[in-house]
Amino acid sequence: MQFLTPGMLAVLGLIPILILIHTLKPKPRQVDVTTLFLWQEVLRERSSQLTFARLKKNLPLLFQIVMVLIAALALAKPIWRHDTSKRGNMILVLDTSASMKAKSGSGTRFDVAGEKAVELIGQRDADQKVLIVEAGSKPVVKSGFLDNSNQAKNIIKNLSPSDASAELEDAIYLALSFVDPTNADTLYLITDGAGGDFSALVENHPNIKPIIVAGGSHNVGITKFEFRQELDHRDRYEIMLEIKNFNPTLIECPILLSIDNVTIFDNAITFDAFEKKLLIFPYSGLITGIAKAILEIDDDFAVDNHAFLSLNASKDIWVLLVSKGNQFLKKLLEVYPNFKVNSVKEIIPSSWIEQTQRHDIVIVDRMDFPETAKGNFLLIDAYSPSIPILKTGQVRFPKNLDWNRKSPLMSNINLDGLIIEQGSRLQVGKRLQPVVESTQTGLVYTYEEGGLRAVLLGFDLTKSDLPLRVAFPVMMSNIFNWLNPQKLEFSTLQTRAGEPFDVYLDPETTVFYTRAPQEKWEKHLATMNPFRYTHTRKVGVYTISENDKQRYFTVNLTDESESDINAASVLQVSETSKEPLVAEKISVQQPLWTFFLLFGCGLMVVEWYIWISL
Repeated sequence: MQFLTPGMLAVLGLIPILILIHTLKPKPRQVDVTTLFLWQEVLRERSSQLTFARLKKNLPLLFQIVMVLIAALALAKPIWRHDTSKRGNMILVLDTSASMKAKSGSGTRFDVAGEKAVELIGQRDADQKVLIVEAGSKPVVKSGFLDNSNQAKNIIKNLSPSDASAELEDAIYLALSFVDPTNADTLYLITDGAGGDFSALVENHPNIKPIIVAGGSHNVGITKFEFRQELDHRDRYEIMLEIKNFNPTLIECPILLSIDNVTIFDNAITFDAFEKKLLIFPYSGLITGIAKAILEIDDDFAVDNHAFLSLNASKDIWVLLVSKGNQFLKKLLEVYPNFKVNSVKEIIPSSWIEQTQRHDIVIVDRMDFPETAKGNFLLIDAYSPSIPILKTGQVRFPKNLDWNRKSPLMSNINLDGLIIEQGSRLQVGKRLQPVVESTQTGLVYTYEEGGLRAVLLGFDLTKSDLPLRVAFPVMMSNIFNWLNPQKLEFSTLQTRAGEPFDVYLDPETTVFYTRAPQEKWEKHLATMNPFRYTHTRKVGVYTISENDKQRYFTVNLTDESESDINAASVLQVSETSKEPLVAEKISVQQPLWTFFLLFGCGLMVVEWYIWISL
């Protein structure tokens, strides 16, 4: 036993004072009487025995001494130190990303992860509770704090990995919000570590105990699959297929490429260790149906061996080009065979609304235009009262360009080294979303409000080298696809696994149906247009049925970091992490002053009872 404030033991100095007080009694005057000799004899007999009456005379002193002793000990804050296991509540974060489908023994990595999670739940103390977080494309809390082991195990058994990459860092931060450090809670992260490096996050949070599951290591995967039209030929197209060998050895991989079951390429290609190849296949023909890329190889991760594209021929797209002259735009629009372009050199306010309503896309080049409530606009240094953006000046050679790589406008775009001679200094409203920015001003924005959609380029194309770059036609294709995706001819209707897909519907549609690969039809109410479809867990071809007509979109993994099933972060974390199944021993302090306080109260009750009983 130790004392946190031993100085309070000085209260024991009151004991001699109490004894002194009890000795200060008035001395009686002795008087002799005739019967005194009889009483003196009786007293001599009783003085030789220890009776309760004598003890009773000293009880007040004894009780007071004991009370002072108890008070001194309580004020000194006595503690008892002992070692105990650090056992707070248990938070389980289970990785359900695509890489968890990699082979491991006779099963998959996820099978091993599930067994480890069930084992942890079975080893918990009786007073420990369990909270489960699924780390998928979006983190999801699957339960509250449970004290029922069977219920927690059933939740684990009902989880399954998807074909999507996981936002593992977001899941960890979500789980950390439930950790109570004062309660010694522990976060068990069960993952294979692929898809990103989280070792720094684990090191900064001692509550995190990673459990790394491993398995197969042999993988060759498709990391990109795109389809585009050649800029200078209206009837020629290119299929772009990027493949990477994630193995440390040379490998030969058979590749099959087809469109609507018509073979485009069927051959084996050799890859060096960790080599990535970008393959371009020319194509000319009917743009319709489903394009498939298949790696005919038996590796340990099958999800990235398939990729799909939905190629939809569409109706004519009517484009209104408002420009006093721009050869870059004119040449670009000629590439699109289904674009029907009407060109005007000036804006007539009285007929402006009628003109915009008769066109699918309106391109305004370096002109201000009247207020407009609806339409799809590509604005090149052009402004309107309908869009909350104000031009306040000019910026010469804006520097340090950065762009939102997650924006659909920037898909497969690299703007490194882009030169802009002069850009506009812009003051924008909250509803505009920046896409390309410099340190001086924003350069590209998107705007969407009601029936009005717009992409704004805050600089003159003719005063930049963007039209001379390979990125220009790709960027414009992305812009047209964003403005009017349901009609763009070679917009490959696809999304990544786990990402939403916008389904554009006929204005008269009230009910439509979708079907995921190898799943049943699902009914939807057309509560919005576009309808945001979010059930994209599987790689493959998805079917949309609307008004007795069917169309398709595709879902692919195409994530190099997720396909790297031998991620370096796995080794880094597994080497530095501690064994999570062994409880950590810690020294704890047990305060004892409450026990002394209770004992003192009990002693006072005893003293009171004795005095009322005698």
